[in-house]
Amino acid sequence: MKLHRFIGNFDCGSDHIEITDADVVSQILRVLRLGVGDRLILSDGAGNECIGEIAERQKERVTIHIVERYKNTNESAVASVLYCAILKRENFELVVQKATEIGISEIVPVITQRTVKLDIKEDRLRKIIAEAAEQSGRGRVPILHAQMQFADALNDAKRNAVNLFFALSETSIETVDLHGKQSRGIFIGPEGGWTEEEAAAARGAGCAVVSVGPLTLRAETAAIVAVYLGTRD
Repeated sequence: MKLHRFIGNFDCGSDHIEITDADVVSQILRVLRLGVGDRLILSDGAGNECIGEIAERQKERVTIHIVERYKNTNESAVASVLYCAILKRENFELVVQKATEIGISEIVPVITQRTVKLDIKEDRLRKIIAEAAEQSGRGRVPILHAQMQFADALNDAKRNAVNLFFALSETSIETVDLHGKQSRGIFIGPEGGWTEEEAAAARGAGCAVVSVGPLTLRAETAAIVAVYLGTRD
């Protein structure tokens, strides 16, 4: 039987864990309707996990008895950062969710010349990220950074071993040597695409300008495909 997973500030080294977070308590008691004796998985978000058994349930608190501890081994060896232009709310939320499921390490919302929507709901995005990490079996929750201007994102990307700038290009990602590049940046533009000035700036910053293929994809589709291609070993 598949056990439900929760990622949070849990001390997996303890014999007992008291869960008092209102959202988690509500999920356990009122949504999943778990009772005394039922088991679940708790993760501290840093790769440490444990299987626990509900020992006591109260209105605002659940006591968990730990029965097994282990390390989560599902995380990719590649540390990847998604620099994604801010899209329309539902589209950006979809990108954040699917990028988390695929294995992205960090997400940076980027303001570009053609970005239309400038505000994002960080609390909602963090909740989506956490839920996607739990659902997909990850041991770590991707970091959501504050939004950046495009120039600042290019500067931030200097920390990566390689940066992939996805745009309309005849160059395939297969031409880029990713072997041994364990830290990667993945740039995705807005609905209207990158400007020529932005593409030139990316080349000047050393980014590899590549394409996701010959078809014209919606920005959110391109982002999901790019994250998959860019995070593979």
